[in-house]
Amino acid sequence: MVSLTAPYVSGFLAFREVPFLLELVQQLREKEPGLMPQVLLVDGNGVLHHRGFGVACHLGVLTDLPCVGVAKKLLQVDGLENNALHKEKLSGACMEKLLNKNLLS
Repeated sequence: MVSLTAPYVSGFLAFREVPFLLELVQQLREKEPGLMPQVLLVDGNGVLHHRGFGVACHLGVLTDLPCVGVAKKLLQVDGLENNALHKEKLSGACMEKLLNKNLLS
């Protein structure tokens, strides 16, 4: 169990949580190197952070592992929209690619 003492401040999650995540990765690297993952999925944003460098980026730089930010919400980023029309466009584009590659019939 980890006790977080720093308060949650929107946009600054990395400064609160990365030290603990980094420690866990370092412990795994030392004690069970055969179990080191090739990529980390991080509960938070990466490059889609509104400052362009979220918790996934911080952890990736510090661990030298590729990290993918898996956020609960799509932040408002230039060129991206968070609305039903945008999600419909994304769904349509994904389906079209799958059909074109014969991955879906």
